[in-house]
Amino acid sequence: MVDLHKLEGDVLKFWEENQVYEKRKQANAGGKKFYFLQGPPYTSGRIHIGTAWNNCLKDMALRYKRMRGFNVWDRAGYDMHGLPTENAVQKKLGLKDKGEIEKFGVGNFVKECYNFSETHAEMMSKDLWKLGVWMDFPNAYKPITREFISGQWALAKKAHEQGRLYKGLKVMHWDPICETVLAKHELEYKQIKDDSIFLKFKRKGAEKEYFIVWTTTPWTIPFNLAIMVNPNVQYVRARVGDEVWVVAKDLLHVFVTGLLGKKYEVLEELSGMELEGIEYEHFLDELSEVYKKLKEKSKNVHTIVLSEEYVDTSSGTGLVHCAPGCGPEDFEVGKAYGIEPLNTLNEKGEFEGLPAFEGWRAKVDDGKFIELFEKKGALVAKTEIEHEYPCSWRTHEPVVFRLTEQWFLRVQDLVPRLLEMNKEVRWVPKKFSESYERWTENLRDNTITRQRYWGCPVPIWVNENDESDFLVVGNVEELEELTGKKFTDIELHRPFIDEVVIEKDGKRYKRIEDVFDVWLDSGTASWNCLYNRPELIEEYFPADLVLEGNEQTRLWFSVLQICSAIMFNSTSYKNVFVHGMIFDFEGMKMSKSLGNVISPDEVIAKHSVDVFRYYMCQAKAGENINFSWDEVKVKHRNLIILYNISRYLLDLARLNSSGALVDNTEGVEERWLNSLLNSTLKRVTELFESYNLDKTITEIERFFIQLSRDYIKIVRHKSDTSKAVFEALKESYVKLLKIFSPVAPFVTEAIWQELREEGIVSEESVHLTSWPEHDESKIDRKLEEEFELAFELIEKGLAERDRNKVGLRWPLAKATLFVSPSSEGRLRAEVLEVVKRQLNVKAIEVQSREESESSVELDFELTPELRREGLAREFIRRLQEQRKKHGLKKGEMIEVKVVEASEEMRSALEDFSDDIKSKCHISKFEFAEGDGCDAGARDSDGEWSARFDIKQNSARLVFKKV
Repeated sequence: MVDLHKLEGDVLKFWEENQVYEKRKQANAGGKKFYFLQGPPYTSGRIHIGTAWNNCLKDMALRYKRMRGFNVWDRAGYDMHGLPTENAVQKKLGLKDKGEIEKFGVGNFVKECYNFSETHAEMMSKDLWKLGVWMDFPNAYKPITREFISGQWALAKKAHEQGRLYKGLKVMHWDPICETVLAKHELEYKQIKDDSIFLKFKRKGAEKEYFIVWTTTPWTIPFNLAIMVNPNVQYVRARVGDEVWVVAKDLLHVFVTGLLGKKYEVLEELSGMELEGIEYEHFLDELSEVYKKLKEKSKNVHTIVLSEEYVDTSSGTGLVHCAPGCGPEDFEVGKAYGIEPLNTLNEKGEFEGLPAFEGWRAKVDDGKFIELFEKKGALVAKTEIEHEYPCSWRTHEPVVFRLTEQWFLRVQDLVPRLLEMNKEVRWVPKKFSESYERWTENLRDNTITRQRYWGCPVPIWVNENDESDFLVVGNVEELEELTGKKFTDIELHRPFIDEVVIEKDGKRYKRIEDVFDVWLDSGTASWNCLYNRPELIEEYFPADLVLEGNEQTRLWFSVLQICSAIMFNSTSYKNVFVHGMIFDFEGMKMSKSLGNVISPDEVIAKHSVDVFRYYMCQAKAGENINFSWDEVKVKHRNLIILYNISRYLLDLARLNSSGALVDNTEGVEERWLNSLLNSTLKRVTELFESYNLDKTITEIERFFIQLSRDYIKIVRHKSDTSKAVFEALKESYVKLLKIFSPVAPFVTEAIWQELREEGIVSEESVHLTSWPEHDESKIDRKLEEEFELAFELIEKGLAERDRNKVGLRWPLAKATLFVSPSSEGRLRAEVLEVVKRQLNVKAIEVQSREESESSVELDFELTPELRREGLAREFIRRLQEQRKKHGLKKGEMIEVKVVEASEEMRSALEDFSDDIKSKCHISKFEFAEGDGCDAGARDSDGEWSARFDIKQNSARLVFKKV
């Protein structure tokens, strides 16, 4: 059996030594331009299975385009800035938090990050090359270079010129582990279990009257400054025990009786509108001085406020706790009522500045807060709830809310333009266009600054004496002009860039210490991949293809379009292919902690690169898949089938060279194969052109399985003499190798080189050939349909033989084919002859039957004539096995002497001697009396002997190579 691992190593060496990739690029230099934009994998380590799948799909698309003659822009690229690298370097250096990084030295830390990123980019390039991925790795774009940073600063400058950059105080999602703000697209939502609590706030000036609120974030209660009600909802004042509670009317019974098991008496009904402005007292008297100062600034602190948008009666009590410093919605409502937000969390998510809670941690210490509320007598009830909660996409841990001053990018006004741009884009599958539009419709202004170290520095320099006066630098060259200094890649990073002061018009400007949101790195890739050079942007932009996983609909695909709309008022891409995510065989997300991670190396070690590519790239577009070792094994077997066809073709090529193939008559089998080939070429080309990459593999696979299972089987009776079979098989197989080469570049190349040695093909590499065009005139759909029915009948006839335990080599008198009335008469005589031969029957009869499914009946009575023919066929099979056993090649002639045979066997061999001589390549076939040879012995003259026992008959023979 072929060793796929050795084969792939040899092919990789062949590509490198002969510079096949470079030759392909050179050959296509004058072709039509095709701009592929690489979605940058993150340089955090060895590539995982999702990255490998993603890049194999990309390579498949690019190989197709190159075969079509396109001058493909295939610059590789990497994502290198950001928290994953910081976290990895922190772990390596044993640094726990920002404080320890500062002690180590930010400059030293950033240099470590730089080296880490460069090292891993090189490792990943090697890994991808070994996967057969052909991209321009030596010139990969890297966000850590001055070229890329210039392109990113250009976006900031353009946004500033359009009035899109602004500084603001907002409540933002905050990652307390990484100590940085998170934008909306950096969140992942997970189902988590939390304590939900019902609390009572005393109505000011009323004895034992309380507003009952519900919350799932106990840590935000110290920051509570209002209670929201819906103006259109009816509320009640109800007596519960010796207290009066205010609750939404529709939720009163469910809450008081259903949850608490208490009785109530409704005292009064009133609308939410009537509750507005009523004051209440916060039960955390430890913070009374803080609340008092806020109340002096706004009389609406600790009052009932209205919100139609954020309050409903689907759950809770219909009264919602409002902490304007702890949520975007609360912030919005508080702003409308002039309530100043309160939130004293530090970067680690710890309370500070409130002595009673100093060091308490948001979210983590929810239990401590609940205990305190219970001691205060404010806790009415506690239940567990499972709900969706935002988590950091980096740490996968719950985030908190923090009041923070950041720089923002105004994008909400771009939504109509972004939706308009999307009409120019083809999405595969189409449903992701709708997902993209739903996300885009809800876009909000997002912060673009991060309080970290390893990132693209924000190019904003602020006047030391006037914060409202700032400069936005548009590229590195501009900075060099302003400062009179030159900058290397590393000098354009923190802390070195922080020390750069711009002096202009007698004023000193210092850079803000923030870095950009890392998504702006990849978001600017559409022009940075083109070296941010105007002439290349003019020539190539926008990208013809981007290809990523389905999670990128709201991430990279979205950010690309936002950046492009600002920069060029144009779409950044024309075609999008979306693949799914991969899970383990049980549908669980792969995780080191679960121990269920399957690496591409593991799959490749057990099978091969091509098996991995073949299996992964056939996964249905856009759909998540569960990894299956069994399905991988099927693909491995299929590749062996593909390879074995080449063995058969090479045998025929040698026969052809020896002059044994003389019959040029094209049979119905060849016409069918030519039709099937051209139909397949047509469909596969159409699928590639429409970027239905996954579907192409199904079509190609179907063709080569049919080539092996069906065509080669139905022409075996004539393949040893038919030049037409050789020519048809050669054309089909050579074109098959070409169209399958984007999927399995290694095995197709290895086979190509073997065919080249035999003179069957001439091109240096399959990857230097052109894509084969289909010939419409050779497509006969009716003939293909006839063969579909024929193979269905053959399969059922063979199953009938199996059930009756009668081997195929034993001829039968007759087969009756039962087909539906609509199919009767569909099979021409030539096709019926194929069915007849494959079922090994002497006669065929076709009858119609009303049943929708076809069926086959066989006459199993064996006449003496049929028995003799069957014995002869079995003799042929066993003699061919002996030839193979002793290393005789197809076409090499032998002499055979039958030294002993039963009477029926001898009669069979005599009757069918011509057939036996033809099929077993026998030049001399004779009968003689026994000569004493033992079966299986080999004498000094190079003779072999064998004994065949077949259905109570036997024969002993000796044979030798001529």
